[in-house]
Amino acid sequence: MSQKLSAVAELAVKYVNTTDRHIFLTGKAGSGKTTLLRYLVEKTYKNAVVAAPTGIAAINAGGVTLHSLLQLPFGTFVPEELVRAGQELSEKLNTPKSVIGQLQMGSTKRKLLREIELLIIDEVSMLRADLLDCIDLILKHVRRKRSVPFGGVQLLFIGDLNQLPPVVKNSEWPLLSRHYKSAYFFDSQVLKQTPPVYIELDKIYRQSDPEFLGILNRLRDNKLQQGDVKTLNAHFKKDVSTYAEDGYIHITTHNRKADLINDRELEKLESSRREYKAKITGDFPENMYPLSDAVVLKEGAQVMFIKNDPSGEAQYYNGKIGKVISLTYESIAVELDGDSEVVEVKTYLWENKRYKLNADTGQVEEKVIGTYEQYPVKLAWAITVHKSQGLTFEKAILDLSESFAPGQMYVALSRLTSMEGLVLSALVPESGINTDNALMGFVGSKKAVDDLQEELKQDRKQFLLNYAQVAFDFTDILIELNNHLKGFDKDENRSAKQKYKDWTVELLNDAKPLQEVAVKFIRQLAKIVIEEGEDYLKIIYERVQKASGYFLPLLQSLSQKIKEHKKQVNIQKQVKGYSKELKDIESLFDRKVMQIQKVELLISHAVENKVLTKEDLTSSDFFKRTARKKDKKESKVPTKEITYGLYRGGKSVEEIAELRGLTQGTIEGHLCTYVISGDLEATDLMDGEKMKNILTVMKTLGTTSSGEIKSKLGDEYEYGEIRIALAYHQFTNKG
Repeated sequence: MSQKLSAVAELAVKYVNTTDRHIFLTGKAGSGKTTLLRYLVEKTYKNAVVAAPTGIAAINAGGVTLHSLLQLPFGTFVPEELVRAGQELSEKLNTPKSVIGQLQMGSTKRKLLREIELLIIDEVSMLRADLLDCIDLILKHVRRKRSVPFGGVQLLFIGDLNQLPPVVKNSEWPLLSRHYKSAYFFDSQVLKQTPPVYIELDKIYRQSDPEFLGILNRLRDNKLQQGDVKTLNAHFKKDVSTYAEDGYIHITTHNRKADLINDRELEKLESSRREYKAKITGDFPENMYPLSDAVVLKEGAQVMFIKNDPSGEAQYYNGKIGKVISLTYESIAVELDGDSEVVEVKTYLWENKRYKLNADTGQVEEKVIGTYEQYPVKLAWAITVHKSQGLTFEKAILDLSESFAPGQMYVALSRLTSMEGLVLSALVPESGINTDNALMGFVGSKKAVDDLQEELKQDRKQFLLNYAQVAFDFTDILIELNNHLKGFDKDENRSAKQKYKDWTVELLNDAKPLQEVAVKFIRQLAKIVIEEGEDYLKIIYERVQKASGYFLPLLQSLSQKIKEHKKQVNIQKQVKGYSKELKDIESLFDRKVMQIQKVELLISHAVENKVLTKEDLTSSDFFKRTARKKDKKESKVPTKEITYGLYRGGKSVEEIAELRGLTQGTIEGHLCTYVISGDLEATDLMDGEKMKNILTVMKTLGTTSSGEIKSKLGDEYEYGEIRIALAYHQFTNKG
């Protein structure tokens, strides 16, 4: 972060990194929520994923949509199998049974979701309660932890509930109201069981004027006073046209108003239009475009930057107003409002990301799947309240005559750095703007910072115990091995992998004692946490070190056993599926090794009263060893090379075919490759006289068709022999 963390921000960071409590991080407009989000993503050692309810919010947060991450269904979700007979529904209805029944999630996505430790949801004010319950259902199902909220994933909710609320259609609420007090995320059933820690950032970075800050805070809390209304209405102007020409931006309630103003003002300019098409690569859906795919500008147009200056020179920021002074097809020059500085605008690259699991390190990584490149400016005579969220303006004309949601006035006013740049096109009503009453009870659940600091100590203690319990729990390994064992066919002749059943039984029996010892160790840890005083951390660390010394060699030995077995299996054919199963099992053992080493690192930092960071993790010895191991991975040997190696080792075609479970024709085809390259003599594989006859017939007929040559030669010649002779012909005619 550019600025030092405040005490409250530090508290939020500690709750994320040293507990598994769900957290609601909020703060008034301009308090630094987005900056703290980026800080957490950069620093946390946890496998973290960022998501948001909408495509634009996801792109702005540097994450993905909740629907794409979790394959959420569209429509209304009710948390029980209850639909009254004969009830007519105008919306699609989803129930727990229908959601799970229709879930078509591949193994790659399932593995990813099972490794997520922290799910950050930005712009949570737009997240509906029923959608959050649906998220809870899917995570429990996929992670196979149905008794734990969100399947054991920690949730960090970020947003300001006094801004834009979740959207519920009139046709949906009669059904939802039977299950939810309100549509807000905090009224979901899952959060009624496990309420989040409520942390509010208290420092404001956007505004510094105490009078303006006081008005904003009272407006936000529905406590606007008559004096506040009078102060605001002093900025009302009957004719705002002169202000519009002086670098002010209209903030309106509806898209149609903003579009009308922008189109009208653009047409007034007599300069030529220029259109700038976005460059889009890969997967970047239209609903996630940060701008129109075609930006139309004229010299003299008022524009707004929609990104901070990526050069680091801070020439402009997200929301900065300027005027276009020159346009070419290759460049745009903008004069910044207020200081007459001219900026040559460069295109900006937005990235659409997906998350993937690194099978070697067990870390969740970002993968860019699409990009959108465009000049980061848009026409700025007007913008809607909704699209102004997160922006900062020095001068604005507020048109709130058709406010349709509680909080719209607060959002619009809080975009301004001070009242000096405020112009109202309509008076603020004496009664102010009502705040949704459903928020008041939730806001009242917020605890004092000192109380949260005390709770943190206990939450941290429980978290370390839970983290260690997961690391030393071998249940998942035993479940996977049992499932793998069930996959063997009863009829020995039905599957090529059947002959390895005894080996699998042996592996399972070798793994069972791990869990027996682990259960006793986990009980021991729980007892230490309950009975020991302030020294519990040192005692736990000593026990974890000893446990690591016991379990790690056993796990590594079993992993090596699987590796060696894979080598034997990989020279066979018709066992591709079995080989993949072995790879997945090997990954389970390797990942368990990493989990144990990670918890040891986490507790060692806790003993020193430090917070483990991503940098600490990636620079640790165990992470470096894993990276080196990945670099040294042997590439898969092509099947033809395996055949060639066996042949050079003295095996006959017949013996290789039997050993590898392939036909003799396939083996001969492999070896023909090496005849063509000159590495094998054709006469080593077939009779020289026969080869001479085949080549003569080929020349006489003027064809290389095996069928025609075979027809001419008769049954005395095999197709394999003809193929070898043709391979020799290719060798002699190369170049």
